[in-house]
Amino acid sequence: MAELSYPERLVEVRRQMEKMGVDLTIVRSTDRFLNEYVPTEESARVWVTGFTGSMGEVVITQKQAYLAVDGRYWIQAENQIDAKAWEIIKVRLGTGLDQAIVELVQRLVREAKVPKLRIGFEPERVTPAQLQYFQQAVGEGCLWKPLFPSPVEQARGANRPAPKESRIRLIDEKKVGRTVAQKLSELGQFLEAMTADALLIQRLDEIAYLSNLRGDELPYQATFKSIALATAENLFIGIDPARAPNSVRVARDQVLFVPEAEFWTLMGKKSKRKRIAYDPHHNTEQARLAIERTGAVALAVTTPVQAMKAKKNSAELKSMVEAFERADQVIDEVSNWLMTDVVAGKKVTEADFATEVERAFLASGATGLSFKVISAAGKNGAIIHYSDPSKKRVIKKGELMLLDTGAFYAEGYATDLTRTFLVDGKKAKGTPEQQRYYTLVLKAAIAGMSAVIPAGSSGSALDALVRAPLWAEGLNYNHGTGHGVGINVHEFPPRIGPNGATPLEEGYVFSIEPGVYLPNFGGVRIENLCTLEKHGKGDGFLRVRPLTFSPLDQRLIDEKLLTVAEKEWLAEYQKGPGPTAKKTKAKA
Repeated sequence: MAELSYPERLVEVRRQMEKMGVDLTIVRSTDRFLNEYVPTEESARVWVTGFTGSMGEVVITQKQAYLAVDGRYWIQAENQIDAKAWEIIKVRLGTGLDQAIVELVQRLVREAKVPKLRIGFEPERVTPAQLQYFQQAVGEGCLWKPLFPSPVEQARGANRPAPKESRIRLIDEKKVGRTVAQKLSELGQFLEAMTADALLIQRLDEIAYLSNLRGDELPYQATFKSIALATAENLFIGIDPARAPNSVRVARDQVLFVPEAEFWTLMGKKSKRKRIAYDPHHNTEQARLAIERTGAVALAVTTPVQAMKAKKNSAELKSMVEAFERADQVIDEVSNWLMTDVVAGKKVTEADFATEVERAFLASGATGLSFKVISAAGKNGAIIHYSDPSKKRVIKKGELMLLDTGAFYAEGYATDLTRTFLVDGKKAKGTPEQQRYYTLVLKAAIAGMSAVIPAGSSGSALDALVRAPLWAEGLNYNHGTGHGVGINVHEFPPRIGPNGATPLEEGYVFSIEPGVYLPNFGGVRIENLCTLEKHGKGDGFLRVRPLTFSPLDQRLIDEKLLTVAEKEWLAEYQKGPGPTAKKTKAKA
């Protein structure tokens, strides 16, 4: 069967919608594991739209199709989808994708010429919390219809590449500070307090965290496809048992592997597990229904695993810092490689540079990338998540290069770093315009990395501190200031942004990444990973401590724009992570 064109795909999806009796269908960007990064060949949203960004939600009716994307992907969406067939909903900073979908559906319900607008959704790709929000916010005038398979999956058919599979690997428990037994014991206290017999877990980073195991079958992740049920004594993982080598079974005797097809029998009527806890924000509606079908009570809770995972212990921090140091070295190496080659007159494209970045990471011992390399030259830097480096765009001497990249090393913690630098020799200087924007972004980064905040402050408070130097110049950026980093490159908490309501805590690891993006100029972003520690000068305060030290480009800094305090902070930062670290300079 010939591959359908994108217009033909929409026609076929609408035909399936008619057969299934729905007027509107919602297509999620995630998969049944609630992943952010879904393999392109497995993504229903990519198949129907052609848009390859990591996040973007779709609504399809018989007459119109909509793609909602946040500010990181506005330009990419315009470049990738058919404007005649699709309307792009540009979601503003401070407005989530779910809210944008609700507002769209509310409008479509008002405009509908039928008594009840029939809305199709996929229970395996929406959480109970999201579904409840959609239903309550949209209100009367519609009928929500669960669909499995969805119209998109039905239109795609079964003709697609087989998913990649890989074996599960062990990590050294000494380097993560806690054994599986210790984690399950803490979880057991929570279950006892909730009078629950077990906790259902679907988020893959939470399963990897509890099991102290890693995998590499999914792009830009160190996890493995599975589902889990945790008790105080055991972690049952639903997966093909053949994928767990004997060495894993011996080392993790509290982790029991069962075929996923048999997983739900663990909660069957003959089981002693009568009350199964689930998190409405971390499990799917399909899983909630599956618990009920076993005869057990589905008990809605807030999972403790998210908080356990977010707050890094000293061993985890040490392992993460070691990974960050290796990543810093890679960024320094590839930046110098690019500058040397371009200054020498060699032709290097954005795609060539991205390939060199990946090669250097793997050569440094990385097990894989933590996200697709963003290699953006000149004006392309204005595309916030420029995830498709061009094979034709040659990088030119004298222009700015924005590199955003990261990787996983042995312990399976993500690295994430952005550097913007001048593609030129070490004695060169940026133009006044380049220096101005770079220095203003640097001031914002310093404001975040030198911040002292009262304990209990929210992510929105730190976000405002970072934006203040840019706001003073009439500038802003249409993305959050930072996100948590751990087993996934994006994890929450914490969330450093206008909507970051949860308190910041000691031991969190997160990014500080302000930027400026101007279509006729390009983009500047500086991203560092940081943590929070007690501030020695007073009780009840925390200070931000940077954990990444890839050199900042002195050729782009206009020191006249820096305060005395900023200059002093920068001088210390450029020395590196310790008092004996040598100051690294551009070598091109």
